[in-house]
This record gives sequence, structure tokens and C-alpha cells, in this order.
Amino acid sequence: QAGPLLTAGYFVGSEASGRALDQIWSLGSLPLVGRQAARQAAMYRSIPVANKACADRVRSQNDKLHRDRIQKMRPQVDTTEPMTVTMDHLRNNLKREQQLEDRYHAIDRENRILLQKMSEIMKPAGGTPRGRSAPHSLNRDSRKTTLNKITNENQAILRRIQQAQPVYNHVQWEDSYRKSYTYLKNTAEYPLVLKRQAPRAASLTPVGSASALKDSPTSPSGDHGASKGSEDLKYVFKEGKKIGKDYFLVEMATDGRTLAISAYEGDGQRTLEYVMNEREHRKLYRELNGDYSRIADKLRIQGDKLIIDPRDGPMDGPRDHRMASTA
Repeated sequence: QAGPLLTAGYFVGSEASGRALDQIWSLGSLPLVGRQAARQAAMYRSIPVANKACADRVRSQNDKLHRDRIQKMRPQVDTTEPMTVTMDHLRNNLKREQQLEDRYHAIDRENRILLQKMSEIMKPAGGTPRGRSAPHSLNRDSRKTTLNKITNENQAILRRIQQAQPVYNHVQWEDSYRKSYTYLKNTAEYPLVLKRQAPRAASLTPVGSASALKDSPTSPSGDHGASKGSEDLKYVFKEGKKIGKDYFLVEMATDGRTLAISAYEGDGQRTLEYVMNEREHRKLYRELNGDYSRIADKLRIQGDKLIIDPRDGPMDGPRDHRMASTA
């Protein structure tokens, strides 16, 4: 009876505690599953005490005693350093040390032998008497004969190489190139502009009169008594152009290098001529994409001379200006 009364005294003044106490007293009338659920719910509930301060003091004292016992606890296994570690035969490997010492002795012995051999080699030849020389080789004559045979064969091969005639003939190549260049020049409609220039001493024959240009208006090889130099000319432009205030008949002829320009004025019965060198001709040809009509548009008259207007860029190289009058 004291138990229930004490328990009842703990729950006095708490409505929730009273309900929990009623549930505990009614466990006898619950089924088995309900009893187990009630026990689990009561297991996670705090332990009821009469005085919280006294309970905390008792709990602190128990914790302190528990910590003291843990600190004074001794291990069941001995983890201290064993006594055998102080023994000499375990701290030093005598067998390894003996093997290293033997190896060092062997190295020293080999070094002494090598040093002795080097000193003998460096000694002068007359310092120590030498023994009798070995006998001559028995196949000395055979080896000398073989060496002479090889030397003679090599010399014969060298002579054949030096006396061999070349298969390629550069003279024929040059002739073939000249023929091909002639065929190309005859079949080309416009003057040739090639990077490789064959050295030629001949130059464009100056145009002395208008008749030299008018004899062959379409072909440089006419049958009108033209000179040999004028036979290489090819007319590339012939058209009337207005230069300044007057109209001129402009004709252009080239031999593939220089360009001869002739401008004839019918009213004044005069002819102006301009011979363009090869460098200037090629530069204009590249800049104007081979259009000789655009070159004719650049013609200007300065005094009594026919010039090229350099507004699109400075002109390179010397210029040859001539003016001739025809009655």
C-alpha cells in the first residue's frame, strides 16, 4: 500500500500525471497488445522525483564517481615496451654489415689492380725491357694481296665514273626552249609577260617614221620592206583617242618587252611617239590587267612630248620621248 500511496503523492497537482496513473492502474483490464504499447509509452517518460535539486546533486555525485573509476581503470593487456628491444643482436644486423665490408674489400682490390695496369701503360717504352716479339702472321701475304686487289678495283670504278659521258644534254635543252618560246610567241595573242627573261642584246628598233607602223597594221611580219628589228613587233592597239583638245590615231606595238606608242594627228600633220621600257611596260600591264585601252587613256601631251599620266602611281625607270613631224 505504501507504493501506490507514494506514487500517488508524486502525481498530486498534475492532471496529466493523474491520467497516466489511471492508465497504469487500468493495465490489468487491457489486452496484451495494448499493454505493450502502454509500457513503451511509459519507457520514454522522465523518472518522477520528489525533489529535483536533491535528484540533481545525487546524479552529479554518481557521474563524478563514474569518471574517477574510468580514470583509474587499468588495461588488461600489457602495452609497454618489451625488454627484448634492448638486446644488441636485434638492434644491429651483423650479417649485413659483414657483407658490406666484404664488398668494399673487393672494390678496393679491383681498383688497385686497375691502377697498377694504368701505371704500367704510362711508363716509357725504354724503361722496362720487353720480351721477344711474337712471330709474324702466317696469312700476312694473303691479306696484303686481298687489300691490293680491292684497291685496284676501287680505282677502276673511279676511272669508269670519271670517263662516263652524261646522258642529259643541256645544249639540246636550250635549243628546245628557244623553239618552244618561238612557237609560244607566234601563237600568243597578247605580249608575253614571263618571269624568266633570256639575255638578249637586241632591243626594240626605234620607230623612225609613221610609215614603219602603218605598213603592217595587223601583223609585224609584213612584206612592205620592214627592217629585221621591226619584224618582231606586234600591234596590240589601234584606235582613235582624244588627247587634250585634239584627236589622235593611237597605235601601240610591242615585241614582248618594250612598248612603242605612236599618236598621229591628222589636222596638224604631226606624230608624237613614246617608247616605254620593259620594266614600266610590265608594271602597267599588271596594274591594268593587260588592257591597252586603259593605257591609252593615260596618255597626255606636255608641250611637244607624249607622256603617261602618273596620277595612279609614280612611274619607274627612264623614259624615252621623241617627237617627229611628217608633212
